[in-house]
Amino acid sequence: MPPSESSGQEEGTGQPGSKVLEGPQTAQITIHKVAPQEVQVGRPAKFQIKVVNTGSAAAADVELRDQIPRGTRLVRTQPAAQRGVGGELVWKLGSMAPGQEITVEMELVPTAEGEIGSVAMVQYAAEASARTVATRPLLDIKVSTPQQVVIGDSTTLTITVSNPGTGVAEGVVLEAHVPEGFQHPAGKELEYDVGVLRPRESRQLELVLTAARPGVYDSVILGRAEGNLRTETRQKLQVLAPQLDLNVAGATRRYLEREAVYQISIANTGSAPAKGITLLVEVPPGMKFVSADNHGYYEQSNRTVSWRLAELPVQTTGVVKLTLLPEELGQKALRMSCTAERVATVQKEHPVEVEGIVALNFQVADTTDPVEKQGETTYEIRVYNQGSKTASNVQLEALTPPQMRVVAAEGPTRHVIEEGRIRFENLARLAPKAEATYRIRVQCLQPGDLRMRVQLLADEMERPVMKEESTRVYSDE
Repeated sequence: MPPSESSGQEEGTGQPGSKVLEGPQTAQITIHKVAPQEVQVGRPAKFQIKVVNTGSAAAADVELRDQIPRGTRLVRTQPAAQRGVGGELVWKLGSMAPGQEITVEMELVPTAEGEIGSVAMVQYAAEASARTVATRPLLDIKVSTPQQVVIGDSTTLTITVSNPGTGVAEGVVLEAHVPEGFQHPAGKELEYDVGVLRPRESRQLELVLTAARPGVYDSVILGRAEGNLRTETRQKLQVLAPQLDLNVAGATRRYLEREAVYQISIANTGSAPAKGITLLVEVPPGMKFVSADNHGYYEQSNRTVSWRLAELPVQTTGVVKLTLLPEELGQKALRMSCTAERVATVQKEHPVEVEGIVALNFQVADTTDPVEKQGETTYEIRVYNQGSKTASNVQLEALTPPQMRVVAAEGPTRHVIEEGRIRFENLARLAPKAEATYRIRVQCLQPGDLRMRVQLLADEMERPVMKEESTRVYSDE
């Protein structure tokens, strides 16, 4: 049956031998058997076997075997021998040092004439030992770095790779995967050949990365070496960055020549202070700069107002106030931009519709007062647009009492005289700061306190405005 093959999975049980067994071992046994030249039947005779270790190393498990010669009877052995499986004599001599000699005797009684004898055999084991030390190299990586870095700044990862094991680590290589939010001139995948690390030896190197994008990222450093050694370490790195937000509070509709006040707020909603902040606001054509607080500076040449702020801490808001005066009608827009160190420019636009306002006012006055019965007077009506917007379809109507008769009228439009009433056709437009004058000449028929009532209405007015003028009419009767 062939010997079984080792599976390669068995655990060993051997241990190193004595130091003297290390190196080349030469054990040699010499055996010499001595018998009398002649023996007689019936008389005891002694046979000797000499065993000598003539080598330079100890012989282990020395065993001597011999048969009882045919034609003899065994009386005794010295030292006592054991019996083997086949009846042979066995002496277990154990270990024999170099130069050691052992003699054994057999006392036999011949029982028949003739030649007698036997063959003695010796067997032994030569021992040799070798020893070595099994070591185990290990890899350990530690990374030291600030866990937070401001965008645009560089951070240094101090990497210490060490061998805390008992064996030499060979072919040590470090791999670094640059986190997504960082940059390195050599790219994203970096490799460094450390070489050999002896037990308890360490090597330190620095990896400089530039923070490029805000967020929290994993820094992964891998180490490998021969013998399938692998290790890795992970560390979180946070990139801080300011974040600016612009907001405007103020009217989106403003009347002409009415001051408009705008509050502009800059909020830092990021994770790092914003530094070197500049806010610019373009004053649109048709609007006039009036004032700005917090040292806002107006540059007439490019119609911009600027503010500067050294630093805006995280989660804080700065507010400035700007006052403008609309001078032209139409759609306007305040365009703002805010810049800071390491922050993308933030822009905002705030629309403003500049409208005019109609403000009609009129006065009624009689040219002659008091008036004698049957006499005449003229009512002069002056309509004035005090606003900033053209009034449209201005309607003027006058109501006369029964004791009064309209004689004639004039104005910017044609008129119709009816009983107790005079109505002027609509005046299509009355420009801002413009004036229209109407005159109505009447005859006073009866004495008393006679009152002319004038009513004014335009498209921009919700309801008509009415005024009256009193004229005293007297009679000498």
